[in-house]
Amino acid sequence: MQGFICPVCRGALVAEGRSLFCQNRHCYDISKRGYVNLLMSQSSSDSRHGDSREMVAARSDFLDLGLYEPLCRAITDEVLGAAKDGMYILDVGCGECYYTAKIKAALEKFSPIVCGIDISKDALAAGARRDRGINLAVASAYDIPVSDGCADVIINLFAPHKESEFSRILKNGGTLIRVFPERRHLWELKCAVYSSPRENEIGSTDIEGFVTVDKKELNYQIELKSNKDIKSLFMMTPYSYKTSADDERKLDGIDYMKTSVDFAVITYKKSK
Repeated sequence: MQGFICPVCRGALVAEGRSLFCQNRHCYDISKRGYVNLLMSQSSSDSRHGDSREMVAARSDFLDLGLYEPLCRAITDEVLGAAKDGMYILDVGCGECYYTAKIKAALEKFSPIVCGIDISKDALAAGARRDRGINLAVASAYDIPVSDGCADVIINLFAPHKESEFSRILKNGGTLIRVFPERRHLWELKCAVYSSPRENEIGSTDIEGFVTVDKKELNYQIELKSNKDIKSLFMMTPYSYKTSADDERKLDGIDYMKTSVDFAVITYKKSK
């Protein structure tokens, strides 16, 4: 386990057995499930604390169908464009590490340090099952326990974030890759659930101190061939905790669906 700092004193953390210690001997145990908890209790007022075990399982089931593989390839290609030996990659809001693990595998010859943070312990446990070589920490995206200017690449896919943390953590000239849902993402799924579905609102994607160097748009249809797959997709989205039980039940008995996926993959460079 490497790549993190103490959330109390900001000193580097070093592994000793099954624990991490800083120079002031603050101690953080490495869970048997494969992550370390660096989330300060006062740093998050969110009582939900990330995806539940059920949401994580649904996400894994859906992603393992391979229907988002074009997105994964697009992200991986962007990371490969910034690849160098010993590079440090941080996935902010890594979830169950579907993308993180595939990116790490693609970069094997560069011997990268790959780290991921998320506030869901269940997500990180699933991520560790995908690849024990990913350094995983329970942490807030608004106060990331990582040193200033240490990262070569930051990945942020659909997840909450704080732009000043990106700027603090990235090296000058470092790469930031973000993914956004576009206006009609999962439109047919939304139409099946809501009587008056709304398109996603798209705000500015500019970030102070960063230059946009590439933007790719991915728009295609996916085919869901069972009710389980349809519900897995629904469960892995924010809709699952924002939707009434009555609306959610509209998916019962639907055994086949085609729905659009609509992503924007934006790559930035931190200005020197």
